Amino acid sequence: MTTFNLKTQKIGALTGVELKKVYRDPMTLVVLLLMPVGLTLVFYVALRGVGQGNDYYPVPGMNHFEYLLPGVMGYAVIYMGMMVALALVDYRQTGILKRVEATPVSPSEYLGSLIIANMVIATVQAMVVLLVARLLGYEPLGGVVGVLLAALFVALLAVTAVGLGLLTASVAKSSGAASGLAVIYIVPMMMFGALLAVFDETTRTIASFMPNYYVSDSLGIIFHTGSVTDPALWRNLLILVAISLVVVFAGIQLFKRTEFR
Repeated sequence: MTTFNLKTQKIGALTGVELKKVYRDPMTLVVLLLMPVGLTLVFYVALRGVGQGNDYYPVPGMNHFEYLLPGVMGYAVIYMGMMVALALVDYRQTGILKRVEATPVSPSEYLGSLIIANMVIATVQAMVVLLVARLLGYEPLGGVVGVLLAALFVALLAVTAVGLGLLTASVAKSSGAASGLAVIYIVPMMMFGALLAVFDETTRTIASFMPNYYVSDSLGIIFHTGSVTDPALWRNLLILVAISLVVVFAGIQLFKRTEFR
C-alpha cells in the first residue's frame, strides 16, 4: 500500500469518527439541524412581506426573505469557526490533543479530517435551509447544476471557517476567550457577508473583505437568475478558493506550532 493510500485511509477513518460524534450527541445534532431550520423560519415569518416591488432587489417582485436566503444558507457556517475553536480548546484542556500526538496519526491528517467533516456538515446545513425554503414556497432556479455549485461554495466557506477556528484556538487559552475572539469575525461576516446590511459603495467595499459575501453573491446569482455560467460566479469562486487556502494554511501552521510541538 502506498503512502498516499495509507494517508487517505487514515483521513477517511478520522473523518468518519468526527461525523459520528455529531449523531452520537443528540444535542449537537439538534443544534446543527435546528439552527438552519430555525433561521429560515424566522427570516421567512419576519421578512416575507417586506420589499415586494422594491427596485433595490436584483429580481423584480422579490421579497426580502428571498433576497436574504443565499446569505442565510451560509449563515450557520460562519458560526462553525467558533464551534471548531471551542472544541479544540476543550480538547487541549482535557488532554485529547496530547493523546492524538502520541498516536500514529499526524497533525496534518487529524486536521485534514476535521476540515472534511465540517465541509460535509456545512453542505448538509445549507441544503436543509434550501429544502425548508422550498417547502415555504420559494422556487430556486439553476436546477441540479445550480445546487451542486451552491454545495461547492458552501463547502469552501466551511474550509475558511475551520481555518478561522484553528487561528482562534491557537491564540485563545480558554473557551471564554475563544468565544470572544470569534465574535470579532462573526459579527461583520453576519452583517456584511450575509447581506443583512443595506448596501451602498462603502458597505459593499467592506463586504468584499468577508469570505461569505462571495458565497451569498454567487448563490443569489444561481438561485435568483438561474445562471450557472455567469462570469461573476467563477470570479467569486477563485476569490473564495484563494481566501480558503490562505486562511486554512495559516490556521494549520499556527495550530501545529502551538499544539503539536
